[in-house]
Amino acid sequence: MSGPLGLVLFVVWIAAIILAPIIGQLLATAVSRQREYLADASGAELTRNPMGLANALKKLAAATEPTQHVARGSAHLCITDPLERRLNDKEGFVADLLATHPPIQDRIARLEAMAYQTPGPEARG
Repeated sequence: MSGPLGLVLFVVWIAAIILAPIIGQLLATAVSRQREYLADASGAELTRNPMGLANALKKLAAATEPTQHVARGSAHLCITDPLERRLNDKEGFVADLLATHPPIQDRIARLEAMAYQTPGPEARG
């Protein structure tokens, strides 16, 4: 194919090659964040103890050293971000697009709400 149609198809093909990995990464991070919230809700439903899970998340949030044994490619599978990326603690449009884990304080607040507890001072940020 040559001519203007061939040129348009070539430009679309190049754009798809460039944008496909970016869109794939954005989808992976969105699914990872949603999976964290669903795992918290399922765990609270299974154990019938959302405060126990909230307290466990508080302990994980208080950990002072990041885990160095987790590879970057599998860090999104962990309960909290083992690589201690600052983006995961922030909220907003950019954090929603790029963060692999939701803010842990938000997860704690949601679990406390499931237990009909008011969030403690550490959960409010």
